[in-house]
Amino acid sequence: MKGTFLYQVWQHNRKLCYILTAFTMLTVCGNLLGDEVTPFFVWGMYSEKEKPVQQYEILKTTINDSTVVNVYDYYTTDTRFYLYSPLAYYKKIEDNNNVDPTVSFLQSKLHQHYDKIDFLERSFSNTGPQQQAFLDWYARYLQQVTNIPVHSLRMEVIKAHYTDQNLVTDTVHLFATWEKP
Repeated sequence: MKGTFLYQVWQHNRKLCYILTAFTMLTVCGNLLGDEVTPFFVWGMYSEKEKPVQQYEILKTTINDSTVVNVYDYYTTDTRFYLYSPLAYYKKIEDNNNVDPTVSFLQSKLHQHYDKIDFLERSFSNTGPQQQAFLDWYARYLQQVTNIPVHSLRMEVIKAHYTDQNLVTDTVHLFATWEKP
């Protein structure tokens, strides 16, 4: 008993020991009653089983109708991130009728109160001009990363699923193209 943490705290500072014991007891009681007492004791977010994914969406970028960009060929994680994430977000905008998903999310949460922050929309969302400039930026970035002069881009969405042995392609859908002006 003398080697326990609480005993050492008791020897050092009895008030702190009472606080720790009370906190522990209240947390245990709160969790037993089903309350999520503190943000860092939210056990529910870790307790559900992960559901298997039935279908995967893979973004495929082809440069000049010949070179397929494989994001895993690049060693740094920031390069991989900038090759994939902006393109995935651009696709989300396209899928959302050219409206930034952030705007849709805020509108769904704020309802009629969204009008109060509507004037800020240009500063936190990708508006029309930014969406139109994306493919030019992406082509320049691909040229910088791959060291290949980019004259055209073709972006496709491949929907696929796994069987026991391999990956099976279900559909291939062209979602964007770009030509150098």
